[in-house]
Amino acid sequence: MFKRLFIILFVCFYSFSIHAQENEIEIIELDDIIISATRNPASLENISSSSHIISPVQIQSSASTNLGQILETSNILNISDYGPGGFAMASIRGSSSEQVLVLLDGQRINDSRSGVVDLNNIPLNSISRIEIVKGGNSAMYGADAVGGVINIITKNPVSSKVKAWSSMGSYSAYNWGIETSRTSDNVSGLVTLSQSKAEADFPFRDKFDREMIRENAQSKIRNIFGKINWNISSKADLRASGGHSYSVKGDPGPVGLYTPDASKKDKVNEIKTHFNYQPLSFFHFNVNIQGRKTSLRYINPKMPYPTDDTHKNRVMDSEFQFRFLPETKIPIIAGVYLRDEVMDSTALGIKKRETYSFYAQQEIKREFGQNPFRLKGISIFPAIRWDHYSDFNAGLSPKIGFLTSFGDENSLAFRGNIGISYRAPNMNDLYWPSDAFAVGNPDLNPETSLNADAGFYINVSQQSFLSYISDFRLGSTLFRNEFKDRIQWTPGPDGKWSPQNLSEATSTGLESELQIEIPFKQIPDFIFLGLNHNLLFAKDMLDRQLIYRPTNSLGYRLRIQNRDIWWQVGGSYQSRRYTTLQNTKWLEPYIKHDMQIGLERRVWKNLKAGFVFEIKNLFDTEYQMVADYPLPGREWRVKTSFGLEGD
Repeated sequence: MFKRLFIILFVCFYSFSIHAQENEIEIIELDDIIISATRNPASLENISSSSHIISPVQIQSSASTNLGQILETSNILNISDYGPGGFAMASIRGSSSEQVLVLLDGQRINDSRSGVVDLNNIPLNSISRIEIVKGGNSAMYGADAVGGVINIITKNPVSSKVKAWSSMGSYSAYNWGIETSRTSDNVSGLVTLSQSKAEADFPFRDKFDREMIRENAQSKIRNIFGKINWNISSKADLRASGGHSYSVKGDPGPVGLYTPDASKKDKVNEIKTHFNYQPLSFFHFNVNIQGRKTSLRYINPKMPYPTDDTHKNRVMDSEFQFRFLPETKIPIIAGVYLRDEVMDSTALGIKKRETYSFYAQQEIKREFGQNPFRLKGISIFPAIRWDHYSDFNAGLSPKIGFLTSFGDENSLAFRGNIGISYRAPNMNDLYWPSDAFAVGNPDLNPETSLNADAGFYINVSQQSFLSYISDFRLGSTLFRNEFKDRIQWTPGPDGKWSPQNLSEATSTGLESELQIEIPFKQIPDFIFLGLNHNLLFAKDMLDRQLIYRPTNSLGYRLRIQNRDIWWQVGGSYQSRRYTTLQNTKWLEPYIKHDMQIGLERRVWKNLKAGFVFEIKNLFDTEYQMVADYPLPGREWRVKTSFGLEGD
């Protein structure tokens, strides 16, 4: 049904003549505006949380094909990449991957069975931007927002156009896609199609320094996405979107336990609607409804115990959100959230979970006039949420943040947050069936965390700074998370492993970032330089560093752009990462660099052409993010695109 729907939509949009006038289209620049931190559009300088945006420019400048690849190069968060054919999962501020909430247009997509999201299965073709909010956010988003939130924002139709692209690269990697959109006075729509495949049979060296070939890491992914926006009136609008994705991957397994015939088949179908209505200037509400079906089949016919498991999940989400006094200094947001999940697994059987939640949050602003301290304003951000689950207890999640700003054009601000967050036990934890090795624990409590952070940022413009710098940003945040009731699988008296709420941990660190923009003639951002550094001490109860948490990580990005031609280089460094709880084994530190060069130019009337050449791991560094899962060395990719826009 989903495939037929989007094929029909695509044919309809493609058959429309492209005639929309450029002055009829309202283009909104959102690069420095974030929605996920407060549920209201706000600039990065006007929120209490440490937040980051991966902009459309960064996405378009990359030849990456999925979300995991582009997040790995950002160094904003820690990625555990199992390599081609494997998973890629995120960690923020020392959290586990299950403690990071991933949203798609504000709706959660974490898997109920495992609690994680495979970032390598999310293609980039339908993504406009990515918002990352660090720190506990269960007060706003409920379960799993312990380390932070990743919100994937899909594209909106902004012009009448048709665009096609293709890419090729190392290890027989191919990718192609097409995007078509149509805008009119009241209705606009967009459809994207993409497909990628790769053999990924790359060479690597094992621990005996023998050159091997990583086999059975091939992949094939297809994706369809569509969105329709309807401006019903000046007070109401309706958005509907849907998508279908399907992937087939080999699963090579870890070095030493090679699985040459294992494979995974993932399928996702989803549809969403969003209705927004503002009957009065001081009140409006919106309704979000989402249906999502996923299926994962894992086959390994040649293990000592052959496996053929299928895990299906059906989710229905409904959210009713009310906004009061949105244009005042005390805006209030309140809402009701309902969720119904049904999992049908050959391993776990049929399991159900029902959730209902109530939340409220507010921003209280106070602005000041002329004063000797140049105090511009103070904002307080209180929030609270109550969640009820049918299979475990959650309760209240409070949070409060503050922001104090000084100056006018050039600003100095201090900000901080404190709150309580939690992670829901996943269905593997609760319901794993009793076998010879393990059994689940239906009496588990959720993991909880006391989150606190405080920091500052400085934003200096050209008017009162060095004349050759147009923008200078410097920020630093100190944070501490105290994790309680961590779920840990341990052997019982009968020898079976079972999850228990036994463990505690703390995560303390310092995040720092610097951004500099240097103009040249009429080009405001001719040179962009970004640096970030994360210092992390993630310790368990015995003062041992948690596995795969680097103490130091560093990233940089340098971009030079001369109108429609640009060059970019970036890199990341990670220090030693322990691979055992006892800290007796570790992965060696590594530093790697990536380079891109590209252009986008109008070649004839309304026809634009684009080109990106990318080299990943420029100096062919040997490294691993997960023990015994090698990653490719130097890779190259070439991406070309052609787009036809309306007059």
